[in-house]
Amino acid sequence: MTANPPSHTVFYDGDCPLCRSEMGVLMRDNRAGRLRFVDIARPGFEAAALGVTQAALMARLHVLREDGRWLVGVPAVQAAYAATGHTRIAAALAHPVLARLAGPAYDWLADHRYRLPRWLLRLVHLHAGRCAPDGACRTH
Repeated sequence: MTANPPSHTVFYDGDCPLCRSEMGVLMRDNRAGRLRFVDIARPGFEAAALGVTQAALMARLHVLREDGRWLVGVPAVQAAYAATGHTRIAAALAHPVLARLAGPAYDWLADHRYRLPRWLLRLVHLHAGRCAPDGACRTH
């Protein structure tokens, strides 16, 4: 089966353990090739060429759609999960009650992602398939 050309480009912070873990899930499930991933923490990445600042990209997950429209924060998460077949997660984030909670929760996680406790990161890594049930985690 031939992969489709990417419909979205996901710009993520590759220095963030939480971000890397979630991107690992999305990369693993990107079987149709609908997403392209760009690690904005890599040396040589130029945000200015995209018409956005590095600070803005580092603050929240950004997805650039094929039509040139930016999605930021929860809408970016929804688009990425929907593109990889996680339609229930995407739909849940759009549910009116959950949407009211998802925005502030996402903002808090994004703002504190480098200070999250180790137990939470281990839980996320387990979810992403990077840890064995005994808690032994592979590093990147």
